Amino acid sequence: MKKSTTQMTKKELLDIIRSKDELIASLNDRIDELEGMAIASAASPMDADSSRMMALMNQRIKKLEETINDQ
Repeated sequence: MKKSTTQMTKKELLDIIRSKDELIASLNDRIDELEGMAIASAASPMDADSSRMMALMNQRIKKLEETINDQ
């Protein structure tokens, strides 16, 4: 059975805080790693209009490839 925070001892609370701090540190390291990868690849997010335009172009290219392959 899980205790509420008001029922936990000071040591139990400190253990939980320590484990959460370790998780946060791990996630921050992962964020830094992913940001480094994005910078290295010179990736930049597209705005919504550009994203839709890219999706439409990809659909047209796929249809043209299918047409060529059918011939």
